[in-house]
Amino acid sequence: MKDKRGIEFSFGWIFALIVGAAILFLAIYASVKFISSEKVVQETESAKQIENLLTPIEVGYEEGKSVSPIEFKTETRLYNDCSTSGNFGQQSIRISTLFGKKWQEQGFPVKSYNKYIFSPNIMQTKNVSAFSKPFEFPFRVANLLFLWSDKYCFVNPPLEIEEEITDLNLKNINFSEDITKCEKNSKNVCFASNLENCDVVVNSEAKSVTRDGKIMFYEGALIYGAILSEPELYECQVKRLMKRTSELSSVYRDKSILVATRSDGCSGTIQQGLENFADRTGSLESSADLKDILLDAESLDSEHKGMTKCVLWERL
Repeated sequence: MKDKRGIEFSFGWIFALIVGAAILFLAIYASVKFISSEKVVQETESAKQIENLLTPIEVGYEEGKSVSPIEFKTETRLYNDCSTSGNFGQQSIRISTLFGKKWQEQGFPVKSYNKYIFSPNIMQTKNVSAFSKPFEFPFRVANLLFLWSDKYCFVNPPLEIEEEITDLNLKNINFSEDITKCEKNSKNVCFASNLENCDVVVNSEAKSVTRDGKIMFYEGALIYGAILSEPELYECQVKRLMKRTSELSSVYRDKSILVATRSDGCSGTIQQGLENFADRTGSLESSADLKDILLDAESLDSEHKGMTKCVLWERL
């Protein structure tokens, strides 16, 4: 009898241990899933905070604006995504943080239809530098936002570029007359094509930037976007900008029609030019088309400056 009770007692304890282990496993699993879900929520909120932090640096009437580096509490990966679908395309920012030795699942993308952020596709860092410049073509189209975390060495840049970066007090961008004197781990941006060991080559005359074996073309402030962004992201943002330019051209054309009816035909002559400009910018295929479209932008700007009695857009 003692042996039988002993066996029953042992099985009871074994069953209790199994059930207890199962409950403990489920509790741990649920906790891990909850923590993981919370991390996704936190990282989505962090991405939203990044977008909110960038809003104050968008320029008003200034030529450019910078802020102190954006700091993260832990090692962070920032993903910059771009899509041209829809009327204006969209900008998406996602965040992933390092938890222990494991990267957490990326948060949900924070999307925007009126921001144009130029940066590497993925940045892994604790500090992100940022500045903003307006893009005019020929009217104000949008504010361009530039993010980077690596160190850059600009080799023999034009004086206006060096002065602008100095005036904005941009961090992690240095200048050198000799590429061999650039810091070892910096990305070398050469403003001459005959140098070796260049990560990025800028041709100021052709208004082109060569990076990762691909050539991108720029106008105005887009030069910084071409330097800091991978070609695919850059081309996507340029297409988005031109979509916006096209829509604004149509808005100014409609405004010119209204103004013309109230001012004895003033602004009537620019309407066809705005309509053609809307068509050309809306159908841009790549940044290589910017050079030809620039001629139309300059023509519109010249004609608009002559319209002293019926201004359609602000002259900056």
